[in-house]
Amino acid sequence: MKTPILTVFTLLFCMVYSPSITNLHFNGNDPKRVDELNKSGMEFYVYDAEINTKYSEIPSAIFRNKLIMVSSKKIGGLGNGIDKYTNEPYTELFCLDVDAYGAAKNPLFFSRIINTKDNEGQVAFSPDEQTMYFTRSSRANSNNYQLYKAVLEEDSNGNWINETKLPISDANYSIENPYVSFDGSELYFSSNMSGTFGGYDLYVAHINPDGTLGQPMNLGPKINTRFDDKFPHLSKDGKKLFFSSKGHNAIGGFDIFVSSISEDIKTPRNLGSQVNSKSDEIGFMFINDDQGFFSSNKKDGKGGFDMYRFKANVIYQQLQGIVVNDKNEPLPNTTVVLLDQEGHEIERQTTGIDAFYSFKVKAYENYSIKALKRGFSTFESRFSSYQTDAIIYKEVLKLSSKVTSVER
Repeated sequence: MKTPILTVFTLLFCMVYSPSITNLHFNGNDPKRVDELNKSGMEFYVYDAEINTKYSEIPSAIFRNKLIMVSSKKIGGLGNGIDKYTNEPYTELFCLDVDAYGAAKNPLFFSRIINTKDNEGQVAFSPDEQTMYFTRSSRANSNNYQLYKAVLEEDSNGNWINETKLPISDANYSIENPYVSFDGSELYFSSNMSGTFGGYDLYVAHINPDGTLGQPMNLGPKINTRFDDKFPHLSKDGKKLFFSSKGHNAIGGFDIFVSSISEDIKTPRNLGSQVNSKSDEIGFMFINDDQGFFSSNKKDGKGGFDMYRFKANVIYQQLQGIVVNDKNEPLPNTTVVLLDQEGHEIERQTTGIDAFYSFKVKAYENYSIKALKRGFSTFESRFSSYQTDAIIYKEVLKLSSKVTSVER
């Protein structure tokens, strides 16, 4: 039987166990980095990328440990002219070195095969980096991007061949911001094709074993809004979707949000004012576990869109309590198991003489907790770490002795 867990220090806990706990801001998280808007479960430190110019710089993907960037700058670029929609030169792809601190430097022209005199848009790579998905718009219709694919010639030093426009492209709509999942099975993108909830929606298409794309599927109304939703990016474990949206009560223009990508997709949560502003924030991407880039067109920047690097610290909280029987007596030697929202075991503990358990949990996650002891019915309950502050959740797990034997 499942019983909802209370996220308060219950009276029963006071009666049977009273540890001395005064530090409610567990693990030293900086409250200045977690404002009321930030519901992401992370605290962000944001820095100028130090490669910005009077032109736009937008991060796109990682290829061979280098950052691929979309920019309207003309260092080694092709052609001239101004895009009437951006009032900047037509965009090209550049590659940059990224050091151990997450700083980008040394922008170089990415590819004279892929770069053209037209607008080159966002790119994505297969996990083996042998296939590239990229977008391009012609000068004649520069606000309409089409989706292409190319493969890396074997044993070549960046020679992209077999460039093909993919069948889902259409002159009547734009396809933008491709992103390939870490297992290479899915391609995410944004589009204003027929059937959207607003202007641009987020879609996903399965990548078949032969390299073709399945039918695009809209990510639905919990993600997409009547406004524009763009720039999808997944966490490495594939459980979280980061994206930019003008909806979801954005504080101004595009804000960056995060949402669960599971079957029970949760309401997207804002990354907070350390990242978002009243301007547009786009192109959010991780380059490793805790570092990444995004772009913003804040008024105090150098160009149209400036690139910023960030450091993201996971906010950890504490779930702790004791296990008791029907008479509120402590139950030592009880197995307590913490599981993620898919039911996968994260950690297990065996209670000591004080029947106490304690788990470190991430903020804004869904968990289940299970208690097992021979001679008692199994206790299982769901738990959500949705408090804004990094706090300690306390809960008593009460086992019933009605069942004489429970399988461990």
